[in-house]
Amino acid sequence: MRSRKHKLGAYWIAASLVLLAATGCGLSSGDAREEIAIPSTQAGPAADLGLGPGVRPLSFGPGVKSSPRVSPSGERVAFILDGYLVEKPLYTQDFRRRTPPSEFSAEVAEWLPDESLVVLGSEEGDTKTPPTPSSLFVAQKDDSSSDDSSTVRNLSERAGAAGAAPGSQLVVTAVVASPTEESPEELLRSRLMLLWDSGDPVKIYLGHIEGYVSGLSVSPDGRGAVLAVRSDVEGQRQEGQFEVLSYRFSEGQARHVASVPNGMEVLGAPQWTQEGEMYFVAGETNEPGETAGASVPYVLYKITPDSETPEPVRTVGEGFVATSISVSPDGNRLAVLGRRNPGSPTNLYILDLTSDTLDAATSNENMEIKTNPRDLAWSPDGRSVVLVARGAFSGPKVYDGSPQSLSSAFYNLYEVPVGSPADAEFEG
Repeated sequence: MRSRKHKLGAYWIAASLVLLAATGCGLSSGDAREEIAIPSTQAGPAADLGLGPGVRPLSFGPGVKSSPRVSPSGERVAFILDGYLVEKPLYTQDFRRRTPPSEFSAEVAEWLPDESLVVLGSEEGDTKTPPTPSSLFVAQKDDSSSDDSSTVRNLSERAGAAGAAPGSQLVVTAVVASPTEESPEELLRSRLMLLWDSGDPVKIYLGHIEGYVSGLSVSPDGRGAVLAVRSDVEGQRQEGQFEVLSYRFSEGQARHVASVPNGMEVLGAPQWTQEGEMYFVAGETNEPGETAGASVPYVLYKITPDSETPEPVRTVGEGFVATSISVSPDGNRLAVLGRRNPGSPTNLYILDLTSDTLDAATSNENMEIKTNPRDLAWSPDGRSVVLVARGAFSGPKVYDGSPQSLSSAFYNLYEVPVGSPADAEFEG
C-alpha cells in the first residue's frame, strides 16, 4: 500500500509540472551554474523531439523564454528568461544573468562585437501603453566580478525598436525624439541611434522620421535599415497607418518605400535582402488584447526595388498564414514561421530568394512554436535558426526527470539545422 501511494504521489507531482508548463510558469533556471553539456541530436535516427530529426534543444527547465540571439562568434546565445536577460554557451547550461533580476524587465536584446548586449526594457514601476517607448540599456560584462552581474548603463529613456547588422557589427535603435511631457503638442517623431561598441561614442542621426518606429532591421551590407513606422498622432498622415521606409546611413535621411493600406498593421520588422527586395508580414489591425492574426490571417508581402506596391509572395502558397520572418546573414534566404493553411501546424520554412523555392525546416507534430517576431534568430554562419517552442498537450503527462532536465514541457530554445549558404547556392 505504501508503494502504491508513493507512485500515485509521483504521478500527481509530474502532472502538476505539466500544468505549470501550460501557463509558462515555473521555477527560474537563471541561477543554474553547472556546465552540463547538451547532447547532440545528430547521433541517431530516433532523436526527434517533435520538430523533426536533427533539431537540438539549447535550454531546459521552467521559465518563460523569448528573444534568442546568437553571439557574433556563434559560441553563445542570449535570451530573455522571466523578464531578465541571460546568456550561456550554446551547448551547455551555464546560465549567467546580464541584467538585474529585479527592478528591471528586459524585453529584447542584441549583441555587440565586444560581447556586450544592447537591451530594450523598462524599470520597475514603468507603465507601457502604446506608443510609450522602452528604455535603452547596455549590459557590459563585468569580468572582475565572480557573480552573474553586469554593468548596466542607461542610454535613452525613449527607444522604440532595435536591430543588429549581420555579424553584429553595429546595432541600430530608433529613439523617440518627440513629443515629450514638456511639449505634448508636437508631432510624434523618431531618429536613429547607432552603436558599434559599448565603449565607443554613440552616433545619432538627426534626420527626423515622422511617426513611431515599431520595428527595424539592418540591411545585409550594414549600410542602411528598413523600418516599419506607425503614425499615432491625428493629422500626421492618418492616425494608426503604417508605412515602410528605408534609411541609408550615408544619406542621413529616410525614404518612403511603400504605404500599407488603412486598417492593416505591419507585424515585427521588415527585412531587406541582398538583391534590394524588402519583405514584411501584415494583416488587419487587431483589437486590444487580441492575438495577432487571430481573426484575419497575416500575409507575407514583397516590395521590389522598382515598385512601391506591396505584393503577396506567391511562392508560399495562397492559403499560407505567416507570423514572423528573419533574413539570413548573407541576405539570400528568408526564415519564415507560419502555417501552410489556417488548420495546419506552425512550422519553420526557408524561402530561398535566389531560386524562389520554399522548403520546410521542421516537421512539427505536437509542439507549440512561439510566433512573436522577436522569437526567431539566425546563427552567424547561416547554418541554423533558433526558435522557441514547447510541447502541446491535451492532458497531463508524466515525465521521468526533474523539471530542470526537461525541454518540451516548458518553453525552451531549439536549434534547427537549415544547411549553409554554400549548400543553397549549389542546390540552386
